[in-house]
Amino acid sequence: MDMDATHPGVGVLAPPPRVARTSRLWLEKATLSQGLKREGALLVLTSLVLGLPFAMQTLKSRGLWVSIPCLFNKITGLPCLTCGLTRSFSLTAHGQFIAAFEMHLLGPLLFALTFGLSVYVVASLATRHRIRFQLSPGARRFALIFTLGIFVACWVIKVAFMKGAW
Repeated sequence: MDMDATHPGVGVLAPPPRVARTSRLWLEKATLSQGLKREGALLVLTSLVLGLPFAMQTLKSRGLWVSIPCLFNKITGLPCLTCGLTRSFSLTAHGQFIAAFEMHLLGPLLFALTFGLSVYVVASLATRHRIRFQLSPGARRFALIFTLGIFVACWVIKVAFMKGAW
């Protein structure tokens, strides 16, 4: 392809937009419809995650709860990284914290974080302000590795020391 000397780059694809190299945090104001469009699905998801543990016992007793077996557990005989998390959420919702920790060490903490997230989403929709953040690639990588490491550490503890919990 012939390039025009007066317009360098004509006929060449533009480079992709730059990825932020630093993390940043800011406050954003949005209308209710914009907020619902962006955070409505998250509100529904957190409501389900928090509501189903309360309803789980009733649904099970009436034969309406569909229990999906863990494929990793069926093949290896070991629990997966998230085995026991649903039961832990249910026990946490009913105030049985020791039993919840026995099912999954992260269950009560994740339940509390999910509750906090749902409160934040409701507050952001009510005030029409939300906190936005963008993590740098290095911070994203660190957050992913750290989170996975926490789950693996809890899994090792469960497999090594908590044999009756799964």
